[in-house]
Amino acid sequence: MAQSLECVKKNSVITGWDFSTGGVKCLAFDVEGRVLAEVRLPTDLWFGDSPKTGIRELNLMQLEGQAFASVRAIAKALDEAGLLNRWIAGGISATHHTAGRIDANGNQIRRAICWNDATLAEYHAVGLERLGGQEKVQELIGGPWAIRYSLSHLVKDESTLAEADWKRTYRILPHGALAAGYLTGNFDVCSVSVAASTGIMDLRSRKWCREMLGALENETYRQLAWKQLPKIIPQYTPVGPLNDAMAAVAGIRGKNRPLIFPTSDDQQAGLVGGGAVDAGQVAVILGNSAVVNSSSAERPTSGELDVMRLNWGPYLWMRCYNNGAQFLDKVVGPNPDWAALEKAAEAVAPGTNGTLVMPFVNPEPSRGISLKQAKVRWLPKKPRSAGEQFRAALEAIAYLIAMAVEEHEAAGQNIKRITVSGGIARSNLMCRILASVLDKPLVRLESEEGPALGAAVTALAAIESHLRKEKQIRKRFTVGDAVEIMVRFRDTVEPTPEWTAVYRKGLAEFRKQVAVLAKS
Repeated sequence: MAQSLECVKKNSVITGWDFSTGGVKCLAFDVEGRVLAEVRLPTDLWFGDSPKTGIRELNLMQLEGQAFASVRAIAKALDEAGLLNRWIAGGISATHHTAGRIDANGNQIRRAICWNDATLAEYHAVGLERLGGQEKVQELIGGPWAIRYSLSHLVKDESTLAEADWKRTYRILPHGALAAGYLTGNFDVCSVSVAASTGIMDLRSRKWCREMLGALENETYRQLAWKQLPKIIPQYTPVGPLNDAMAAVAGIRGKNRPLIFPTSDDQQAGLVGGGAVDAGQVAVILGNSAVVNSSSAERPTSGELDVMRLNWGPYLWMRCYNNGAQFLDKVVGPNPDWAALEKAAEAVAPGTNGTLVMPFVNPEPSRGISLKQAKVRWLPKKPRSAGEQFRAALEAIAYLIAMAVEEHEAAGQNIKRITVSGGIARSNLMCRILASVLDKPLVRLESEEGPALGAAVTALAAIESHLRKEKQIRKRFTVGDAVEIMVRFRDTVEPTPEWTAVYRKGLAEFRKQVAVLAKS
């Protein structure tokens, strides 16, 4: 039976930040998960000379500005509602595979290289060879080192960053730890989730693994990188309160400032925001990336799923696709009439009259799709009507998700429930298609803000546990307890029986065409 709150007051306010490479959100929630106020800010990425270079980087001065702007705006909204003095804690979701370098003043030395930077593949391959391959990596850290993990950034830095910049680097930090640092002034710590996203932490011991720095050729750089890693802290230990500058911006006086707790990778936050914290529960997040996550007490028994470690203990099994909303946006164009598209697509037969689309605007390493092969391809040809194009695009995303769900099952996950959230999940048709492709019911969340809600849920668990420790209350309050309080489900979408056979054939053909493309 779930624990109830004993230390956090029922009228408290918890914020959840979602720092993504597509934008920044800060939502204020009550302890039952209702949104009280929200702030949304843009993010601009650097593409080098052209997006075709594959470069994707984030200026850290922009990130610092987003931290300040979000605090200023959310505090004003809470103050106008008479709720500012009830704001007690905040949690952060961020793309932890996005990481940068700062000096001792917190200023940028190198922009954060993003999770979907397509230039990393060659450096990852070099580093992997130096270590002895993925089998050796599994031996060292208990999981894979994927291309987007920030160890790949260090291998690239060895070739592209000046020695002087290596030496004046104070910290190498992923997105969430940087955001927490700008909010609190503490750049010296990170969460288990942050560390698991680097490819340098041993997932079993939750400690840094120095041997992984063998991916670097230069011994001096290996030594510097080791010194520049932050301390890994537990889920329930605060990073710190809002710092003086942030408190001044927020109009908060005195010492009772909101506490910021260790950050969540957006996959961890999406898992929590999807209410999937127990074994057998799967969270599908349909956002800029398309993600299938599950949690387990054990590592996968087989397969090539990404494996991370959750802040509170269990393992996170993950398949994260680079092609989600970014692909869909390419199909529908700017400022689409979503309602009209939905209506038109509903009138199209399942399987879109034999049309398939390869949804790869970005490389998709897990499916063998390189930067060179990344392109939207219509088979046998692009349909004329917007409704057909939209339906085929939704079906392609559903097929990708189905392939990931199959990977989870093959790796040992006994799936009992699948939840779905994210912007694309607003489409009723998308949910019906996905349920029919999977031939499994989908539970839709009431909130469409999975990562931001997940960040707030972890913050509620952390502040309640922190206060219990201060008051010497021994009963544990877990993230699962916080999920029971804050995460609410909307409805269940059942498979459409007459669609399932069509989509079974469609999935088989999609899988075949992806394999053909990967070999081309």
